[in-house]
Amino acid sequence: MRRLAPLAAALVLGMAPDPTPSPSPSPTPSAPAQMIDLRMLRFKISAGDLYSAESILESHRAESGEDGEYVLGLAWLARGAALLGDWNAATRYAKSAREIAVARLGDPPVYEGHSEATYALGTAIEVEAQALVARGKKEAALRLLDESARAEEKAPYNLRARIEKRRNQIDLVGKKAPDFRVDDRIGADFPGLGALAGKPVVLFLWWESCGDCRAQAPALRRVVERFAPRGVVFVAPTRYYTDEHASEKPKIEKAWSETYALPPSVSVPISNDAMWRYGVSATPTFVFIDRAGRVRAYLPYRMTEERLDETIEPLLR
Repeated sequence: MRRLAPLAAALVLGMAPDPTPSPSPSPTPSAPAQMIDLRMLRFKISAGDLYSAESILESHRAESGEDGEYVLGLAWLARGAALLGDWNAATRYAKSAREIAVARLGDPPVYEGHSEATYALGTAIEVEAQALVARGKKEAALRLLDESARAEEKAPYNLRARIEKRRNQIDLVGKKAPDFRVDDRIGADFPGLGALAGKPVVLFLWWESCGDCRAQAPALRRVVERFAPRGVVFVAPTRYYTDEHASEKPKIEKAWSETYALPPSVSVPISNDAMWRYGVSATPTFVFIDRAGRVRAYLPYRMTEERLDETIEPLLR
């Protein structure tokens, strides 16, 4: 927002301006105009006002061209249109965002230094798949995601995981829960999902530096206290996010013991395979598995205690 001049500010606040000159304050750094545009665009989308968001991006393009913020804005418009169920607009913006992002990344793609294009590409792929499902074209959506995964096999982890996350949201429920390789662990040994057949299982996939994961801890602790004695097995996979495993593992152990403080029976496998296969680009992610080893719910969100309860209870029936 534009800062008000002293006189205007005083009048807005209902005060008379101080006639005595005062030393000029040090200038306060302000956000670039482009970032203000995008912030307002996101506010409009969150309020369900897609038309105003479109107008903001149109003005941004006229002033700044199709810069990095513009391709991000297209991606957010695509996601906003999807949230509103405007699938024609969602598809149009997703395809535009994808086209510009692919051109920015080049052939072969160079992801480093192109964070806006990388993010926009992932969002565009997700929204195009959502739009196909909304039109009753589930198989086409899965083909799109599989083709995109192959095309982006050398992309950064988060982009590949987002494609897998969207695939899971479309097709994982009702399927056998994928087992995964374990690279390391904290605490109790994890025997693998196959060894837990006949038991309901809840996977909580997390990252030690994730704010939403930490905020989830109190509700998760109470849920474990109630359901573990009833036979539900809780497993909390995470992964190494750097190549410095020797220094990273103590941080994971510290976060787990201090923030979550869950019973020692909760296994904490460190598994890159698990985090990728379950599409953990935005942690926390919950996977609810029944006694037959099939996924009953896949929810890549932070959850309330009440929603956790109502999702776990059917696993015991």
